[in-house]
Amino acid sequence: MNEITTIRNEVKYRQWSEMIQSRCASGMTVVDWCAENGINPKTYYYRLKCLRKATVEVMESQDIVPLSSVPETNDSSEHIELICGNVKISLPDNFKNDTLKRVMEIILC
Repeated sequence: MNEITTIRNEVKYRQWSEMIQSRCASGMTVVDWCAENGINPKTYYYRLKCLRKATVEVMESQDIVPLSSVPETNDSSEHIELICGNVKISLPDNFKNDTLKRVMEIILC
């Protein structure tokens, strides 16, 4: 495709996409929305089909980049310190609330 055809298609697809989004945002059925906006439902569905096809073509042309996950570490620089007399308890910041309540109940008994 030459540059002018590409730009023309992009503009056309953008307009069609706005039309589809407008219909979806209206909450109306396709038939009712088309009647209100003077568009033949067959035209609406044709444009929807073309947009879907173009989207699939773009997705298929994209390279798939593998991702690797970073393992979570339990080492946290932030922590909670509980000091009661000579007893010092250090807990990670992501310590569960229920368990913290039980520890507090034991300490305060």
